[in-house]
Amino acid sequence: MRKAMKMRTRFFGRRRAGFTFVEVMVSSAICVLCMSIMIQLWAFSTLFTVQTSDNAVACDLARQTVETLKETGFSQTPEAPSTAPLVHYYDVNTTNMDNTPNAARYKVTTTVVSDALVAGSSPATPTPNALRLVTAKVTLVSNGNVLTTLTTYLVRNGI
Repeated sequence: MRKAMKMRTRFFGRRRAGFTFVEVMVSSAICVLCMSIMIQLWAFSTLFTVQTSDNAVACDLARQTVETLKETGFSQTPEAPSTAPLVHYYDVNTTNMDNTPNAARYKVTTTVVSDALVAGSSPATPTPNALRLVTAKVTLVSNGNVLTTLTTYLVRNGI
């Protein structure tokens, strides 16, 4: 170490206190690199948190929708084919926003399709032995990304 200091003093003619311009530039570059990595990590974690929250709310909305249809019952649940699904809108707090769908964050599309219908019935009525497929699909209103799809069956007497 002393040898290096002697060489430095000989090279510059006298010993100087402080940092050289190159040392300051290198340390500044290292600081900028560390800060940019921290900012990218923060942005990623924020995005990840929003996506996780959206997925959790979507699963909750799909589950609520299916449970509501189960409570309605086999014969009281109206037929809702994919050509005319039941559509509801919700905000981040799972509050129904059907009156203001433009302000909603989530769109829940529900279809109920029976494999056998009573002939000539209007509205469409499932036969007593029908198997009814219920599908709840939750999408983001802003970009149309499907967050989750939940499917279950309705059968008479739950058997």
